[in-house]
Amino acid sequence: MALAEDSFLKIRGEGCCGGKGEVVLTRADFEALPQTEVRTQTPWTKGVHVYRGVLLRDLAKVYGLKSREVKAVAINDYWAAVPLEDADKYPVLLAEKQDGKALTLRNKGPVWIIYPLSDHPELNKELYHSRMVWQLTALESQ
Repeated sequence: MALAEDSFLKIRGEGCCGGKGEVVLTRADFEALPQTEVRTQTPWTKGVHVYRGVLLRDLAKVYGLKSREVKAVAINDYWAAVPLEDADKYPVLLAEKQDGKALTLRNKGPVWIIYPLSDHPELNKELYHSRMVWQLTALESQ
């Protein structure tokens, strides 16, 4: 699912986005949302990194995502169902920066779902790894 050049992340679902059902954010739109940092290691990177972006729970509130889970869709059509309960329990981040640098397609960007594995070792399991979708292009409220 390729996005137009200036689109960064598509969000859609019934009741979403002020009743419009869909919104396409640019990077500037995304960066204007409340930003948070999560410091963690991942199975795919060496050492601990600082990820910056928007908490999934904040994005869900801003755009009125009411479902129990969102379908996180990557550029290659890989997808995972991410329960919003995870986002309520933990600081699940939609990261667009790693160590201060914008994530690119080459390093799992433009958006990568980051679970705080270092602070919550109980999340360091295949189940949660599979929800850490990289090259994210869309969130669909189910």
